[in-house]
Amino acid sequence: MRTEPRLPVTDESEAREFLELLEDAPFSAPYTGQVIDWLIRDSTAHAPDTSPAARAVAALWHYSAGRDVGAGEIAERVRDVAHAMSLVADEHYAADPSPRRHRPVHGRSVRKLCVAAGRRRSLAGPGRTVVIAQDTHGHTVYRPVAPSASPDEAKAGETLRREVLTVLAPHVHLADRRSFHGSGVLVECRHESVEVTWWSPDPQAERDHHNPAWSTGGVRLLCSALLRGEGMKATVQPNGALLVTR
Repeated sequence: MRTEPRLPVTDESEAREFLELLEDAPFSAPYTGQVIDWLIRDSTAHAPDTSPAARAVAALWHYSAGRDVGAGEIAERVRDVAHAMSLVADEHYAADPSPRRHRPVHGRSVRKLCVAAGRRRSLAGPGRTVVIAQDTHGHTVYRPVAPSASPDEAKAGETLRREVLTVLAPHVHLADRRSFHGSGVLVECRHESVEVTWWSPDPQAERDHHNPAWSTGGVRLLCSALLRGEGMKATVQPNGALLVTR
């Protein structure tokens, strides 16, 4: 049974991005791109003033449910694009591992990578991370970042992060996200502040306040007590993480 993807049927800006991602998707048949272009033009020719992009998306999905030329491959790519747009929800990401780790990657670029990889190799990682599996069993993790921090804020946040790590490392197990193995406490910069939370490599595992080891097992309480003992402020956030400030 075919499961219908979530399509941007009302939001025109989302629909335009949907069409752009679909037109840039890789196709095995050389004529598939031409079919998509014809469908988009045909769907918008008669009523150009009423949500043309959203109507084009609906027309493409309707066509993909049939048996006409290219319908099967269009259906696959439509699903890939819908999956990428649902998966990549943040504006900016940092790739790990990456030689340019400190330079944010725009969310739209990550969506393009997900479409190229296909929905079977672009996965939801722990938290809001996005994992793109490579053909040779490697993977790249894209984690959400806040790109608007000034150099001074970034420096202050990194200094505080190192201080937090120094306080917590002797007492709790820290997560090793880079190796993608082992759960533990994760410490990340948030401009001038630092977020301390729980991380697990299991894509199915909930983190933060949903994780028993973090919320009810005493790990978060221990982290808070240790940080407060060093004169830092540790506030529980709605997502269950600790926001640490001076």
